[in-house]
Amino acid sequence: MCRVPHQVRDTAHAVRRVIRFKEYETVKLRLIDPVFFSVRGDGTYMSSPRIKGRVKVHPLVVGILTSAPDGIDTEALTAESENVALAIAKLRGLGYLTSMDNAGDRELPAPWKEWGALAWQFHQSIRDAPFVRPESEGIAEYYESLNGRDRPANSRRMEPDGEILLLPRVRARMPVSFQDVLEGRRTHRDFSGDPIPLDEFATLLQYSFGPLRFIDAGKMGVLELRANASGGSRHETEAYVVVLNVVGVDPGIYRYEGIRHGLVPVREAVPSEALEHLTFNQGFFEKAGFGVFTTAFSTRMSWKYPHPRAYKMLLHNVGHVAQVFSMTSVALGLGAAITGAFRDTEVEQLLGNDEPGEFATFVMVCGIPVQTGDGLPVRYRTPSAAFVP
Repeated sequence: MCRVPHQVRDTAHAVRRVIRFKEYETVKLRLIDPVFFSVRGDGTYMSSPRIKGRVKVHPLVVGILTSAPDGIDTEALTAESENVALAIAKLRGLGYLTSMDNAGDRELPAPWKEWGALAWQFHQSIRDAPFVRPESEGIAEYYESLNGRDRPANSRRMEPDGEILLLPRVRARMPVSFQDVLEGRRTHRDFSGDPIPLDEFATLLQYSFGPLRFIDAGKMGVLELRANASGGSRHETEAYVVVLNVVGVDPGIYRYEGIRHGLVPVREAVPSEALEHLTFNQGFFEKAGFGVFTTAFSTRMSWKYPHPRAYKMLLHNVGHVAQVFSMTSVALGLGAAITGAFRDTEVEQLLGNDEPGEFATFVMVCGIPVQTGDGLPVRYRTPSAAFVP
């Protein structure tokens, strides 16, 4: 049998009557496209991005639904088992089943036709998430649920005797106006190959990934305040810095430690060719001063926000970080490129990610830019025709 939401249970009696109608009994049905089944500890659930919510389905019904390429014969089901036929009728009433000759759902709508049914399903499943207001009755229950789960560290702890290269805390001057930063921010993929000065390097890491202040967040504890916006001040973005050509810093891969404002060694230097491979040979690692692979320490976010919508916010957060990185680079006279085109599994293997729930999210590269006379990237081309909206 299938278990349905409360608002649907009220229609069960009506559906039981409908099932006896001749035209309902004789039609052949099929599953709409797409449909997803998920097996959990308490049973099997069926869902579709075309329908809000999900429904619990008996394994016998699942077998019938998934083993009828020529359609589900409702007349035969009614004769065999009224309970099974009733479950099929309920699913049809919810919209999970349609007639065999209905071709209206055979093609996914845009943009899911290109992105795929899984992306559509995720998009629909995180919509209209419930949020608890501070003054609502559910806030006490929410805090109780937080206390029942292990609180993740607000920043990654390092061994007391672990090696760390402390960076200068004297921040480099930024003589560029904010207006010039806004107008001058462009993606740079061509760099001169000259080394990046240590002060500029340290300043860029500080503003992009380090705490600038701390705040007493009550029951949430003491939290970091960084230059970038972050939902709930969770700041789950971690930075793995790939040093290629920075004054005073040996080439290699490091993890940026924001509290101490330093670099924790992760592994030896990696050839630029290998980095280019990881980013699909876009060219910016060839003469860059350094790069950053960001990862999400996702339990820091999921602890406070257990709804899957938080995954969407997590990606927003790293976008905020990337924008601060890019704009601060301009203010320091540097050039930056950011990309989401990278080989996830190989990047995570390179970084040695072994924390539960830590995964790669973005790649940022910085260097001394090669520019035109008016400060634009050398690859910039002035349009030869008018922009047509």
